[in-house]
Amino acid sequence: MTLWPDQIAYPPRGMSRDEAARYVGVSTTTFDRMVQAGWMPRPKRVFSRLIWDRMQLDAAFTDLSEQQANPLDRIFANRPGPKPAADDLSPAELSRAALEQAREALRRRDEKRIEDEWEAKYEARKAARAKARPPRTPKTQ
Repeated sequence: MTLWPDQIAYPPRGMSRDEAARYVGVSTTTFDRMVQAGWMPRPKRVFSRLIWDRMQLDAAFTDLSEQQANPLDRIFANRPGPKPAADDLSPAELSRAALEQAREALRRRDEKRIEDEWEAKYEARKAARAKARPPRTPKTQ
């Protein structure tokens, strides 16, 4: 059997889960964990397929090191001098870090809620269509 090379010379805009994981350079299991953690974007649903946008993957991959950093590290990244210990931080700086963490958790929760609502609506429409479809009868000759 002869294997023909892929005729597309550029990565497609929409990618399946396997293609998206390979594009980022991780296994599908790691990719799923990255999506759950919010490090990679959620997919778009096209009919029954889940498709990841290559441009969103590029942007998320660029921001990856910043997303994994501790919020306190991000706050003090541009500050000159040695990195302060947690005991040396002012209450305002600690509050800002806690607020940033809380906002991120709320954003992820809202994204998950919206995704779950969409899934429930999709499944309800799918069930209604299946119920409305007349039953098949075998052909008789």
